[in-house]
Amino acid sequence: MRRVFPLYALSGFISLGYQVAWFRIFIDWFGSTNLTFALVVCNFIGGLGCGALLSQRITRLLAGRTGIGDKLRLYGLIELLVGVAALLTVAVECLPADLWGSFPYHLDDGIWVQTIRYQLAQGAIAAISLFLPCLFMGVTFPLLCDIFRSIPTNGRLPSVLYAWNTIGACSGVLACQFILIPEIGHQPTFWLMAGLNILLGLYFLASGGAPASDEVADTAWATFPSAGVPPRSGSALIACAALSGLLAGALEGDMFKRIDFIVVLSPGAIMSFISFWAVLGIFLASIIVRHVERIQLAHIKVAYGLAALYYFALWRFSDELTYLVGNPPDVRGVHHFPVSLSQLFVYTGIYVLPAYLLVSLLLPYVCNRLQGMGKHLGLAYGLNTVGFCLGLIAFTLVAPRLNIFYSLKLFLIFMALVAIALACIAEFRPIRAWQIAALMSFVAIACIATPRRFDRNFFTPLMWPNAVAAQGMRSNAAHTTYFLELPNNNMKLFFGRLSMSGTSPRSQQYMRLMAHFPLLAHPYPEKALLICFGVGNTASAIAAHESITRIDAVDLNENVFKMAPAFAEHHGFVHLDPRLRMINDDGRNFLALSNETYDLITSEPPPPMAGGVYRLYSREYYEQVLAHLSPDGLMSQWLPIGQLPNDAIELVTRTFVAVFPYSLLFEGAGQHLILLGSRSPVRFEQLSERFYKSDRVRTDLLRIDVSTSSALVARVIRNDAELRSRLGPGRVLSDQHNDLEHLFYDPGEVQRIPY
Repeated sequence: MRRVFPLYALSGFISLGYQVAWFRIFIDWFGSTNLTFALVVCNFIGGLGCGALLSQRITRLLAGRTGIGDKLRLYGLIELLVGVAALLTVAVECLPADLWGSFPYHLDDGIWVQTIRYQLAQGAIAAISLFLPCLFMGVTFPLLCDIFRSIPTNGRLPSVLYAWNTIGACSGVLACQFILIPEIGHQPTFWLMAGLNILLGLYFLASGGAPASDEVADTAWATFPSAGVPPRSGSALIACAALSGLLAGALEGDMFKRIDFIVVLSPGAIMSFISFWAVLGIFLASIIVRHVERIQLAHIKVAYGLAALYYFALWRFSDELTYLVGNPPDVRGVHHFPVSLSQLFVYTGIYVLPAYLLVSLLLPYVCNRLQGMGKHLGLAYGLNTVGFCLGLIAFTLVAPRLNIFYSLKLFLIFMALVAIALACIAEFRPIRAWQIAALMSFVAIACIATPRRFDRNFFTPLMWPNAVAAQGMRSNAAHTTYFLELPNNNMKLFFGRLSMSGTSPRSQQYMRLMAHFPLLAHPYPEKALLICFGVGNTASAIAAHESITRIDAVDLNENVFKMAPAFAEHHGFVHLDPRLRMINDDGRNFLALSNETYDLITSEPPPPMAGGVYRLYSREYYEQVLAHLSPDGLMSQWLPIGQLPNDAIELVTRTFVAVFPYSLLFEGAGQHLILLGSRSPVRFEQLSERFYKSDRVRTDLLRIDVSTSSALVARVIRNDAELRSRLGPGRVLSDQHNDLEHLFYDPGEVQRIPY
């Protein structure tokens, strides 16, 4: 039996390795969209839950079809099926990206959005490649607990198994995030997990060794301390399992949103750190339940109350905690947090571990109780996992669609209601229908009564949204979007706490130059692709060129397009230009689907260290762009050196230069630099000739203080030869290796690249 524990830890390692890799693989397939996140979460957690609920049926079916009587060999067969089913992901990768056509969009209120057919196809692919292996994963825990029910000291076996599995999962998160993916990439990591899974299954399939009898020992209940006689019904414990999963899933989902809101420019490592601390909390909770023999449901009720109080207090002092872990704001009121990976690790640990440990005590306790009663754990574990899925979806996809302020406030109320509901459950009394109805009624009242308006108290006094009224607030599951009207005719577009774009003179200058410089260097530009629309400054500059016949603007946040009328006076009503197509999708996904070529592709995503954004600065991205450029086409890429550490500046620039045959770097405005890439050298004499041919273009350039062609050419900082000489050979940014994920901007760092 002892050999099962470390091998089940390996199973946990593999499972979390799959999850980390699946997130990245699905983003490669369908882009970094809300639908992608929902597909991975729902199929992964939902598959586990369905597998647990169907565990008895699946094991009986497999035993009947294969004739395997040894249940450990049957466990090996199921692990083997997990690995084989996971390989369907590799098969799906062979499907052509444009299988559903080169433009699978339909027009909805002026915005081109993905067709239902395309979205259903994504769901079907997720179900085939992700749900099926997770279904088999969900069978394993109830099956192993069932195998060893006959051992007299089995009363606490579920908590022991759960602890081993979760410590393996903790190791899997760290190993994948910091060793495997950085070194070999997420696809080879996935293949490695599948290979280990198959080897694990083959080992148990060959060795077996389950106890000869699966009868429940007569002393099973006696081996587990209780407060009285065995309960006549396990319904209270089953309800506790479901309630535990519901709160745990909601808590993890809220943590993703809450920490992402506080840490303004959220690095990609946040999700992995939250997962690590959450799984570590589950492990420690399982150890506590295993070793503290006198623990009772009453103690866990108190733990739930403490978790709610701790989480509320932590939220109240979230910003102060960033000052404690990092540094306080500087004299200008600007606060940079985090400036290192260790600061982020400690901050997420303080936020996640205590609360998650306290709420995770309930499931291992319930499983131990049910095991001691001789009951199969499939129902309890399955309902727990399904509850987790529902809670996670509720607070990552549903509540945030109203807005982030509503979602974060609603969760605190929900957490208190769950703690109260648990306090009302008596372990030895069956659950009544009115109790379930009462909880659902209170949750419904909370959903209706929680305020949905913009809340300036979510911002520190040093932040603009605390002092200036927000306007035009809209939300989807990913972002709450709004704008502010600041002094000096400056408007700013915000996602949560993050200022995404604006209309200040400096913003106008570099955004318009991203279009004008390459378009003037092209002999006769006709089609342009704008990745990330912002407030429309760059689109407006593109539209000023009369030769342009079409502008495709792609943005992941549809609310950016819906807010375009608010900025109309600044972008010249470009949103009404018949040449403009506003397309709601991930920029990479659009390029993978499209067969169009463009004379200009301009890219102005958030800074590259923000979570998920590195894919718009990678080698594969620039290769996609180059493939979609016409023979004389050019690409312009925003490079905000004032927001990047030295290593990130070098990495992004080297990656760009490595792909484009010819590159140059020019000044947009201050520390907002612009990279320009093409197949042939930029012809400055042509730029000078075309500079004076269009009155509209000259007028637009005059508004950003560029009056002559020589003034425009003078902005060039480094030509192709100088860039290559300065950068030299070295590592480049790849989809498979997100080296930016572990880099942080520190304003105290001395810039060693004298641009």
